[in-house]
Amino acid sequence: MIRRSGREIVLAFAVIGAALYSCFLPLWEGFDEPFHYAYVQSLSTGHQFPVLGRATISDEIYQSFNDVPLPRLLSVTLPGTLSFEDWFHVSTEEKSQRVARLKTVSPELRYKQSNLQNYEAQQAPLAYLLLTPFDIALSHLQLRWRILMLRLIVSVATALLLYFVVRKLSVLLNVTGPFALATLSCVFASQMLWATIAHVGNDWLSVPLTLCFLTWLIAFTKSHGSRDLLILAVLLSLGLLTKAYFLTFAPVFLARLGVQLIRRKSHAAVWLALLIPVVTAIPWYIHNEFLYGSFTGTQQAVAGIGPKEALSAFPQIPWLSSTLAFLHWSLWTGNWSFLAFSKTTLNVQLILIGAALVLFFARFRQFTEAEWWGIAACACFIAGLVYQTCVTYVHTQGASLFAEPWYWQGIVCFLWVLGFKGLEQNRGVGRVLAALTVLVTGWVAFVTYVAKLFPLYGGGFQRATLTRVWAWWFAHPTQDLRSVTLAPVSILYILLTLFLLLLAVQTALIIRGFSRSGR
Repeated sequence: MIRRSGREIVLAFAVIGAALYSCFLPLWEGFDEPFHYAYVQSLSTGHQFPVLGRATISDEIYQSFNDVPLPRLLSVTLPGTLSFEDWFHVSTEEKSQRVARLKTVSPELRYKQSNLQNYEAQQAPLAYLLLTPFDIALSHLQLRWRILMLRLIVSVATALLLYFVVRKLSVLLNVTGPFALATLSCVFASQMLWATIAHVGNDWLSVPLTLCFLTWLIAFTKSHGSRDLLILAVLLSLGLLTKAYFLTFAPVFLARLGVQLIRRKSHAAVWLALLIPVVTAIPWYIHNEFLYGSFTGTQQAVAGIGPKEALSAFPQIPWLSSTLAFLHWSLWTGNWSFLAFSKTTLNVQLILIGAALVLFFARFRQFTEAEWWGIAACACFIAGLVYQTCVTYVHTQGASLFAEPWYWQGIVCFLWVLGFKGLEQNRGVGRVLAALTVLVTGWVAFVTYVAKLFPLYGGGFQRATLTRVWAWWFAHPTQDLRSVTLAPVSILYILLTLFLLLLAVQTALIIRGFSRSGR
């Protein structure tokens, strides 16, 4: 009964977390959100795929830039706009005027194009195609409400899908009891997960598809069933039509099909599984080759940066500091403003996760074939991240030392399951480390809202101290929050209260479960 009620609480926690982040995140503060949304508008208003170098964002989006605070990286490229750092230095009257002006931006301007190019126009289309009917249905709403509704649709749907897939993966890998519950809790307590999926873009679809692919790779290896194989092929196809980084899974998929043929099993299903991505997804990449001269169609490849340039950049990158920074940002990234979190706290979290994975890999001689295939897929993806780090380094002329941390959030979910499996297999020390991991992850989730994001978007200060945070909360900061968030502040306070309450209850249930399992 406790286990079942715990799962229900975590499910509620996931849905509330999705709603809270979607409502709280300021307009265009999601990673590249205005340009991803411009892709959706190209489909919903122009009924055609945008082309990199020719597609522009709508005048509706462009005009909104003057009325809201923007991430610093975007604001510096648009004269006359305000960054979040600048926003809180203007008068309350001016903020109110800008908020009021945003409400007057006509939805009809979505049909008029600005001169600002859309640098996300080369992306694979599936996530945007799925959003297009909703965008058309919501086209009469003001921009602010339309974006909020789209965020809620994608974030809640993704949270529900991730919940059920993490549960399925835990069953496949024999992660049980409080360890399975702890896995779910840590997945949905991650700020970076919400920063990745709770805005308009394509990561809301690519993250769960990544985890689905890994899950069904393991499921097929265990069952050898034609149904699981065909599901795996469909998932790869959907992934390829969502994000180019799914190409990193192609070698594992082909190798898995090859092994099946060598074993002379399910020949018809194997050839059909191969045909599915060839017919449905590969034409998009052939389209990229004809249009951009690049099979992948990524920004770096379209700019002419390929394996040769990546290889030359490899020795120039300080890989130790690059990897550590990437891991930090993968756990916590303050949205497109890139607000930092305590490195000490994140290092503690990394040490705990690392210890769990060490315990898992220490038993490598007992790995099943299914686990080896899952690990191989992750290794291919990590190799892709190394390559992406190199081409990004070249593309930014050395300014960026690591790949985009939101790329591998699906892999992070998979690693949470592996880590808690390693802890469950070492029940003595495993229970202690698992309890500490849940407590630290819960603490980070608590601080994320109470001491970081709410004060940032409601007061503008980035370095939080107990005194400053305490004073800010008791200063009734409703007015400042109202000027930047999408939902009414009263709704935000209700969602935050529910989020923190569910976080406390589920943490208590998990710790109680660990203490009971040790008796």
